[in-house]
Amino acid sequence: MPEPETEAAFAPRFEPDERWVPADERRFGLDRRTLRPTLTVFALVFVMSVVLPVINATVPYHDLVRAGDVMEIEGDVTFVPEADWGITSGVRAGHAPLSGAYPATATVEHGAVKFTLRTGTFHGDADTLVDQIEKTSDALNSGRGVHVTGAPVTIVTGQGQQGATVRVTGPHTAGVIAAFVFGSRGVEAVATGPSDAGAEPTTAVLRMIDSISHIGEGKK
Repeated sequence: MPEPETEAAFAPRFEPDERWVPADERRFGLDRRTLRPTLTVFALVFVMSVVLPVINATVPYHDLVRAGDVMEIEGDVTFVPEADWGITSGVRAGHAPLSGAYPATATVEHGAVKFTLRTGTFHGDADTLVDQIEKTSDALNSGRGVHVTGAPVTIVTGQGQQGATVRVTGPHTAGVIAAFVFGSRGVEAVATGPSDAGAEPTTAVLRMIDSISHIGEGKK
């Protein structure tokens, strides 16, 4: 009969899996060493996806449009933004940066409604520019099903500049794209907002489009 010491020597030893965590290192069944980093990631996701959007929606814009303000972008192109809208990019006419060159883009927002005016070198007519905007606009390539509805329609600004405009629609989004060509410079206006925004934001957007002008035209 084998001695107890001999039996113990031949007994199989427990070899835990490399992923096994001792009981004193677990909490609620989870590895305590990974619990804190996991909670930190969840907290960060919550802040980015929930807290920050709520803050952005409730905190007023730092730079509000005042009556009489005019926004200017590269190429002597201007428009009159709506009073009390927030300026999120761009500068007012007469306040060029130290470089002396105005930016190529200006954006104003009011709640969920956003109006952006952009300019750049372009060779073609307004209808061709609308087609290009449709392919490159962030509003139409956001993955939210936003698309152009219908064919371009002729539009004339208060300065007498002729351009083209099309409607933009989506499941929860509506808006308009307007395009103008001043010589070799293309100008695009893109406005989007909730489909149930109402008539007031729509009227405000149309007024801003109507106010688009080319300073060089007045100097001729």
